[in-house]
Amino acid sequence: MASFLDAAHREGICVEYSESFYRTHPRSRIQRVADVIRRSTAMVVVAFAAFGEVRLLLEELSLEPSPPRQWIGSEAWVTDTELLRFSFCAGAIGFGIQKSVIPGLRDFLLDLSLSKVAASPVLTEFWEDAFNCRLGKSAATDERVCDGTEDIKTLQSPYTDTSQLRITNMVYKAVYAIAHAIHKAVCQKTNSTTQCDKFTRIESKEVLTQLKKVNFSQNGYDVSFDANGDPVARYELVNWQKSESGSIKLVTVGQYDASLPVGQKFRINRNLTWVAGGTQPPVRGEGSKQLVSGA
Repeated sequence: MASFLDAAHREGICVEYSESFYRTHPRSRIQRVADVIRRSTAMVVVAFAAFGEVRLLLEELSLEPSPPRQWIGSEAWVTDTELLRFSFCAGAIGFGIQKSVIPGLRDFLLDLSLSKVAASPVLTEFWEDAFNCRLGKSAATDERVCDGTEDIKTLQSPYTDTSQLRITNMVYKAVYAIAHAIHKAVCQKTNSTTQCDKFTRIESKEVLTQLKKVNFSQNGYDVSFDANGDPVARYELVNWQKSESGSIKLVTVGQYDASLPVGQKFRINRNLTWVAGGTQPPVRGEGSKQLVSGA
């Protein structure tokens, strides 16, 4: 937020207020932040916050909605589909981790037998909560016992939804990066053959050394690290757009790729929907500076 405020000042953007709060603060604190947003004349709210904080703030605002505001969100919440129920945030924009399809993941997740579920405390809790039944003989008399007739393929839940694989895709690529590093550490390529000593003992620092050198493509995405050990920054610009049915959906409208030349890193390739369904960014007054508020 400090970096944003500095950049806004340099660009001549008026910042009407800057508020901070945490989800464990008393409700009165969150109410105060909501009231600041309601009373402000700023048309834009920039929210650098985690999902938990934003959910509490939006729930508070929904009790007495403010005039339409243009929300700009950070990656931590702007791609979370659970928040799309707050329709007064339609038109929100923000950057998110690239979405991906992981081949075979959905089939793997759906391949759950009752024996597999019973062997995992985590899956047991998920299964019992999803199907409102209890595994084993400890079920109370008024509770149904899970008998294996439950069909996970018909379940609509975050577990079965593989349409928004963002952080999951980062984990997926990270595992492959480690695998490539280990492969480089234990395998030697001579001419056209590769010899691997699977029983050699390797130190973690050796894996780290090889990890810095990996450069591969996985599932359509390039993976490599710079001198600081950071991957190339690549993000999607997402927009909360109203569908024909009236529901809010996430639409990817652009990309940011730090590996491209200056002037080509950021591009928008689809029309954006702004606050209140508008096609133009909100401004305050004829010829005046756009107001930006940070919460």
